[in-house]
Amino acid sequence: MLSVMAFLNWHHSMIAKNEQRAPGKLEALGLVPVVNEAKDPIETLSLVLSAVGIDHQIDEHTHQLLVTEKDVESAVFQMEAYRTENLDWPPPPPPRQTLHPQTPPTLLMMGILALFFAYTGPWSPESRWFARGAIDSVAILDHGEWWRLVTALTLHADLVHLTGNCLIGSMMIHFLGKMLGYGLSWLLLILTGFTGNLLNVLLHQQPHLSVGLSTSVFAAIGIFTGLQVTRFSRHTAKAMVLPLGAGLGLLAFLGSEGIRTDLGAHFFGFISGLCSGILLNLSGIIQKTQRPILQAAFFLSALTITGFSWILALR
Repeated sequence: MLSVMAFLNWHHSMIAKNEQRAPGKLEALGLVPVVNEAKDPIETLSLVLSAVGIDHQIDEHTHQLLVTEKDVESAVFQMEAYRTENLDWPPPPPPRQTLHPQTPPTLLMMGILALFFAYTGPWSPESRWFARGAIDSVAILDHGEWWRLVTALTLHADLVHLTGNCLIGSMMIHFLGKMLGYGLSWLLLILTGFTGNLLNVLLHQQPHLSVGLSTSVFAAIGIFTGLQVTRFSRHTAKAMVLPLGAGLGLLAFLGSEGIRTDLGAHFFGFISGLCSGILLNLSGIIQKTQRPILQAAFFLSALTITGFSWILALR
């Protein structure tokens, strides 16, 4: 009984081998091996040849691809084309952005903004703070009162305006501080807010008044978008369009509604932040500003710029 079972097992194994060595339309005779100089996985090369319709077999003993002599040149060409197209693929994963261990002073800064609003009050024509610190395109362009581009970031029209900027802004600014460091993030918020307000003033075709931190808040969204767009070493349309679309979606969702919404300031704040985020990654500044003393210097610079702007406004 055992000898019969052994014979049957041997018979089935021989049939399986013959089927493996001679599947499909090709005969076992007349096949030649295709040299696999790059030592690519034989299963992958088999899929390549199958995709272009080249009949072949896999020799399980020599681990080679077998094709007819007339298909050797075509098979070699297709294998080389596959290697060329997939050179250095997949790309190495982008380096992960490490978070700073320091806790950004986000709540402190939002608290200062709230206290400042409590002192200045809502927007009023009689208020000296708004008369000297709000965005006024005529005063900026005709009289050179550039400090308004900064001081306006600290003023808010009413309590709803302040609450919206603090709620949305605190989340964006906090995560930006964890990513870039609290000092660099606040300095960038002032600079991109300044730039966004300036672009908005320059491109307005009529007198324009504006206040609020929202220019810097949307600049923060732009910075996140710029960092993500340039995060991949091998740029593809998908890798670049997705984060850009997400950033523009946030701009449309959060910054395009409301009676007093300054869409221009939001848009140009986003654009300023986007350019800043791209430059940050391309220049490698983020990795060079990890030291606590540099973060402290950047934070003091942001406070100095804001304080000096108010000194000029109220002199």
